[in-house]
Amino acid sequence: MENNLENIPKNNPFSVPEGYFDESRSRINQAVFLGRLKAQVPSDGFTTPENYFAELTEQISAGIALENLQALTASEGYTVPAGYFEQLQNNIIAKTTAKQKTPVLKIWHSSLMKYASAACFIILSTTGFYFYQQHTPVLKTAYNDLATEQMLYDIDEDVIIDHIKDNNLQQAKAPATDVALENYILSNYSQSDIASDL
Repeated sequence: MENNLENIPKNNPFSVPEGYFDESRSRINQAVFLGRLKAQVPSDGFTTPENYFAELTEQISAGIALENLQALTASEGYTVPAGYFEQLQNNIIAKTTAKQKTPVLKIWHSSLMKYASAACFIILSTTGFYFYQQHTPVLKTAYNDLATEQMLYDIDEDVIIDHIKDNNLQQAKAPATDVALENYILSNYSQSDIASDL
């Protein structure tokens, strides 16, 4: 066994690299900083936005197109004709002060147009007058019926009874039974009408 130990070189196994103690302070500070940073980052690590990889090719294409457009406009740019700004004020004054003849548009180009519009006016007015005459009597009769009905409600019962007695009017039919009167009242008057008369 001694033969094997003799072959091992004599080195100090507890040696440190050069400058270890000089750099140890910065390494410890870095380790503490990384530990704090790891505590702040969630456990699942870094995340990508939703649909990031699905829209990545579109974003790259749009970026390339934008760069091409910027390169194109930077090389050519926008130009105006030579002497544009020197002549601008004179051109504006010339266009605003120049007297232009206003075109006159005639509505009645020919006599045919006059006669056609007159015929249309006559047809429309007679049609309107016809329909107005057809609907007006209905309104008048309905108004007259309402006025007559209102007058009947305004007459006092005593006046009607006195009129019947003075003229010796007799009843044409046999007197109605109480059941028939009740049925008539219930079928022709609402409960609110009956309650308001009480």
